[in-house]
Amino acid sequence: MGTFEELVDRLAAALDEAAEGIREALRSQGRPQKYLANRVADASPSLISRWLSGARQLADRNRLPGEEAMRQIATALELPPERARTLIALGRGIDELRKRLEGEERGWRARAAEHRGREAALQPAPSPRRSVPLLTAAVATATVAVISFLGGVLAGRSWGTEPPPSVAATVTAGQSGDRCSTWADAGDGVQLEACVRIREGRMLIRSRLRGPVGTRADMVVQAYDTFLEKPVTKELKCHRMHLTSEGQIQTCGWHEIRPPYGPEYAARAGWREAGDGPFGGHVLSSGLRW
Repeated sequence: MGTFEELVDRLAAALDEAAEGIREALRSQGRPQKYLANRVADASPSLISRWLSGARQLADRNRLPGEEAMRQIATALELPPERARTLIALGRGIDELRKRLEGEERGWRARAAEHRGREAALQPAPSPRRSVPLLTAAVATATVAVISFLGGVLAGRSWGTEPPPSVAATVTAGQSGDRCSTWADAGDGVQLEACVRIREGRMLIRSRLRGPVGTRADMVVQAYDTFLEKPVTKELKCHRMHLTSEGQIQTCGWHEIRPPYGPEYAARAGWREAGDGPFGGHVLSSGLRW
């Protein structure tokens, strides 16, 4: 059956996995999170934002993203059947864990938030050379470890098992705090990748480009607020990148940026033919809380 604390940890891990699953579904369709607010019953932009906060929403009292919400998300984003089934099964697991916790204690959310707060306080303190953002990454790493015992309740699989792109795979966050997009079609045979990372208290962004031999391109990358859904730093550009061989990759960055502390930021990358017109073909990485 599991203790109250074990059930809370399992639900927290499921909510984190659900948040990643929803983000990945949005990225795969190139949709902003506000797209779901008008397509999931009784879901406001603020509720979608809380769902994307993962386990942190346990302290908020909002409706949790259960089976029906996941079904509507899968329908709205026209997900392939296998990914839709995985997302819906994850929502079913969240519903089951929520019902078990409601049966344990009427005011279970307050007790769950208190337990999660104690768990966070027990995390190892950062070394003197590290800052608060790296501690956040360490807590996220510990949460990933909890996912390993979700077992049959979730009836799903990690989103990290999706088939990788043909050349480069998505970089997942570890202690380094890296977040990268998959390689995305940016037009004219060009593919882009956008990345954001935190290293020793500094936030850095990067873009990479690959494509047909002979391509001459300008690249741009900037920080992007995933909640406000807008760029928040100036465009950092690299000019006249030339692809001279098959499989060659050109890189723009890492560039250090200084956004305000608090929100979640991603890297937004784009390109254009060298010296010609506005930047386009934009691709967005997953986000990091700063």
